[in-house]
Amino acid sequence: MSKENCTLTKIYTFSAAHRLHNEKFSDQMNQEIFGKCNNKNGHGHDYTLELTVKSNIDDDTGMIVDLRLLDRAVEPLIEQLDHKRLDVQIDYFLQVRASGENIAKYIWMNLVDKVPKPAYLYHIRLWETSENFFDYKEAL
Repeated sequence: MSKENCTLTKIYTFSAAHRLHNEKFSDQMNQEIFGKCNNKNGHGHDYTLELTVKSNIDDDTGMIVDLRLLDRAVEPLIEQLDHKRLDVQIDYFLQVRASGENIAKYIWMNLVDKVPKPAYLYHIRLWETSENFFDYKEAL
């Protein structure tokens, strides 16, 4: 096996809605803090997930991960999130606010052990809009 470390970033997309609301806050405070994401009917985004894995380049294949296996690991989670009202339909977000930061963390938690070996999950970037994204990476 080669000694180089290499990363590969794969793009996935999904659409989902959420509502950011804290029962401890007044309606006015919720509106001030969360803005349009506090809409009682929810607020949607077309998310773009950049998923980065890292490994050594395999001498036999010249690759760090089989993309088909990576897709098989990731697609069930994308299907779980796609076209859902996250704060209503995903159990985790019944307890944790479905902010972009927490969605990125949820994705990480659900994929960190599913990336085909010897590659490992290195970094995720979750684009919520064309102007803002959330990076999530845990120390190894």
